[in-house]
Amino acid sequence: MTNIEVVYIQDLSSEMHNVLKDNQLGSLPLECKNFLLRSVLKQSTYKSIGICFIDISNLQLKTYLFKKELDEIIYFDEINNLLYGYYWNIADDYVKITVRSINLLNTYEKDIIEIPIVELRLWENHLEQEGISNFIVPPIRFFKMVNSRYIIIIHRKFSLPNSDNEWQIYVIDLFENKFYSYIYDNDSKKPFPISYIRYFPVSNNDGFIFIKFGQIDAEEKEMYWPPENSRMIQHFWEAFAFYPLNKFIEDVKNQKLFLDAYIVERISENFSFRYLDDIESIKDLCFYYIKKSLKTNLSKLIKLELKNYTKEIMQTSINLDNKFMHYNNGFLTAISLSIEEINDKQNLLRISKEFLNGNNTKRVNILLSKEEQFMPDIMYKYILKHGLFLTFSPRFDYRDIPKHYKIKVYSLESSSAFFEFITKYPLSSPFTITLVEKNKANDEFLLIL
Repeated sequence: MTNIEVVYIQDLSSEMHNVLKDNQLGSLPLECKNFLLRSVLKQSTYKSIGICFIDISNLQLKTYLFKKELDEIIYFDEINNLLYGYYWNIADDYVKITVRSINLLNTYEKDIIEIPIVELRLWENHLEQEGISNFIVPPIRFFKMVNSRYIIIIHRKFSLPNSDNEWQIYVIDLFENKFYSYIYDNDSKKPFPISYIRYFPVSNNDGFIFIKFGQIDAEEKEMYWPPENSRMIQHFWEAFAFYPLNKFIEDVKNQKLFLDAYIVERISENFSFRYLDDIESIKDLCFYYIKKSLKTNLSKLIKLELKNYTKEIMQTSINLDNKFMHYNNGFLTAISLSIEEINDKQNLLRISKEFLNGNNTKRVNILLSKEEQFMPDIMYKYILKHGLFLTFSPRFDYRDIPKHYKIKVYSLESSSAFFEFITKYPLSSPFTITLVEKNKANDEFLLIL
């Protein structure tokens, strides 16, 4: 029998009640071995005004409030207890990003480097042309601190009207205390404009820059296929590349990127790509993706070896359509789910979890009340790792009004909730909830709110 212990961050430290009077806790996409990190957000601006970190081993909580608000926290150096973030500012006629470090041991903060993103005059002209009266900061397509030394920023270059297809790339070297700037011409006449960028780490200091090319994603492509005319065909072309991190940094520093050299596959208007939405397989230097023929509706699961960029078509008995696929400890697992309305009071949730060879499959049908909200994007990782998922009621209305929620915990081993509770404190939606494995042998978990 699975045992769940519910832990509230407010109860871990008496000071948290004062901290959260006019603020709320946010999530941090930062991985730590020993700590669970939560940013403290100012409710009026949603800027980070501090951080609390919980030692998972003993549930000790420490809180640090920043001397200066940050727009975003970007990295935590767990070895040296250094936190990094950035904020926007206007100086010297430029709209800039300032990177700031916070030493959590001696509570010392300092600005370490400024990056000029766009001339203030050009940006204000752009906002005026777009009919935007309030000043907003430029959108950044990619902002990632990849390790304790390097930050990579990528955004559209804001200059003359005819240069909308140029991308500004920065590599910030914190050891050298300088940044390198490179402009990539993403000409719209080219069949494969950049559409998506992500970083996949392999280790603390190495990984791959994943770059997706193409103007529409798989869902749009399948919805609007076939293209109506020859002019639309190029909008359906796609490609993706894996650029080794250290080579990417070296090439930007040397003012020359070789994107074409790292494109793994190009496809025409008659195919679509889908990718595994996790990073575990990258650590084993392999990457899985699904290539689907829109003419025949047949899908192939392809394994890409990142050591030598060779590809292998995998044999599987699993139906690859509408699956969330995950790689863990050398095994590929697929999750599929659907929600069907039964009557005006109930929905039927169907979930299946199956391994690559299809020999080990778990299926469950669960009746949910209409009020219960199942959040697929949040719950996939818990279903995959622990065979557990949660529902929330009442349903989120996203007006960010704090309220109490009833939370039910389900298992793939049972068709009904085995644990439920009403939250002790009102929560703002969307809120952060973390499931931590406390004791694997005894099937014990901490649910941290």
